[in-house]
Parts: sequence; C-alpha cells; structure tokens
Amino acid sequence: MSQEKRFRGRMGDEYDFIRRVIPHFDQLQSQVGRELRRLKKSKPRILEIGCGDGLTTRSILAQQAAATVVAIDSEPKMIARAKKNLAAFIREGRCRVVLADAQKYLAGQRSRSADAVASAMTLHNMTTTYRARLHRQIRRVLKPGGLFVNADKYAPQDDRERFAALRLALRRFFHTFLPMRKYDLLEEWVLHNVADQAPDRVMKEADTLRALRRAGFTRIRLGHRSNMEAVLVAVRP
Repeated sequence: MSQEKRFRGRMGDEYDFIRRVIPHFDQLQSQVGRELRRLKKSKPRILEIGCGDGLTTRSILAQQAAATVVAIDSEPKMIARAKKNLAAFIREGRCRVVLADAQKYLAGQRSRSADAVASAMTLHNMTTTYRARLHRQIRRVLKPGGLFVNADKYAPQDDRERFAALRLALRRFFHTFLPMRKYDLLEEWVLHNVADQAPDRVMKEADTLRALRRAGFTRIRLGHRSNMEAVLVAVRP
C-alpha cells in the first residue's frame, strides 16, 4: 500500500495555518535539529520523511553545518514549496528534495546507509500497518548507532486524556478559522484530525514504543510533549 496523500486540498494550499492551530509547531521542528546534533559524525547523511514545506529540513541543515539531507514527500505541492524554501541548500549540494512514497524510497536504499532518519508531523498520517513496515525499513537503512527522530502526534494512551487533547485541538481550529470565515478550511482540519484517531491510524504513545522495540530499536524516549504532540528519539543498535 502506498503512502496516503492527505494534503491534496485546501490544507495543503494554505499549510502555513498549521502554525496557528499548533502554536508550538515551529518549536517541535527545531527540536528535531537539536536532537540530531547528538550525531558524532563528521558529515552525517540524513533522510527526512515527509519534508512538507522544508521547515524541518532547514532546521536540520542550519544546526548540522556538515550534514546532507535527502528530503522526501509524496505531495507534489509540498515538494514545490520545499524546493523554493530550500533553494540555497540545494545549490550548495547539501540537500536533495525527492517526490516519492516513503516506504518505496526507503526500500530502494542500501542497508546501513544513513546516519539518521528524521520526520515531523508525518507518520501519524499513515495507517498502523504502513507505519509498522516503515519502522522496519527505517531501522534497516540506519547505520548501527543511527538515530530515528520524529516530532509528531503521539496520542495519550488513556482515552480520557486523548479526548481532552482532541477537544483542545478542535477548539483551536474553530477559534482560528471561524473569525476569518474560512469554513472550508475549518471543515478539512476538523475531519482530518478526527480521522487521525481512527482505530487503524491512531498513533498512541505506549503502542508506538512497543512497536519500535519490536522493530529492533533501543534507547527509545519521548519528550517535549505539548498537548498531543511530542518528540521521539530511538537508536538503531
């Protein structure tokens, strides 16, 4: 099964609104770059899954002066924006932006060929089955000691906490879009976030940690939580 394209509509066209509905969005992206500074490599090779408009990519490259990043996304409109935002890094040869399905792209990479795999606000869009296969591919392409860093929507395991977090997120959508009369965007954001909680998609915290251990990761930790979102770091032994 290919990676779903969940930003085809107005959400993708007006993606910058994510910074209003998730106030800590930029901090999450920046934290990915800070976590990757732990890499003890002179010229780390980093793969990024779901680069979106290139914000996370830019944070990684700014905080890792010698790093090179291959940034992957399955949405053509996001690839176009990323290429524009990352033009300087692309000219320097430090970044390559690729339109591809994440799992198919990783399957074509050599084992133990990447120092890190990074992502932000992407994996929660995938089904549980797709995500489990992707976790295994991520581990395969990482070198021993390589890092998997993901800033994403890790839902609380407790359903009451999860409902409270979802209610807060939906309230932000209404407070953001209703005053601007952007009713179509409001509808897309609400339906998108409700769909994130579907049984075959929801990325619960404890379930995810167990899945990563089964995939062979160690030293897994989750931190920097704000409402539904958090930053996960795992190591390929």
